[in-house]
Amino acid sequence: MIVIDASVAAKWILEHEQDTDKALIILKNHTFSIEEIIVPDLFFYEIANTLATKSGMTSKEVIVALGKVYQSNLSVYHPLEVDVSQTTKLAKEYKTSVYDMLYAVVAKTHKATLITADKQFVKQTGFKFVKLL
Repeated sequence: MIVIDASVAAKWILEHEQDTDKALIILKNHTFSIEEIIVPDLFFYEIANTLATKSGMTSKEVIVALGKVYQSNLSVYHPLEVDVSQTTKLAKEYKTSVYDMLYAVVAKTHKATLITADKQFVKQTGFKFVKLL
């Protein structure tokens, strides 16, 4: 089981980005039940925001792309109060956003690896279970 953040999933759609091939392998492994992907429910808002504000895609293209993300059958985790409390504490300690830290907390909770394309987050936290794409 792995956790991915929106920076990885965006590469499934925005194929001109660096490391798209690695991101697509992760999706393929999930599709063929080789490696389950779990994401917090926040993930869908973040990927929608990325596509709507940073991609240059039309609204129609964004909606189609989001449909593909939803159809990938990711396991969705709905954070509990304890998760949000832990996320807030760690975000303050490591000076990251709560949004970014939530992925790490979900990974830690599920004893999974978080895969991200966010070099700054990896550097800031130094968590052993967080890997750069």
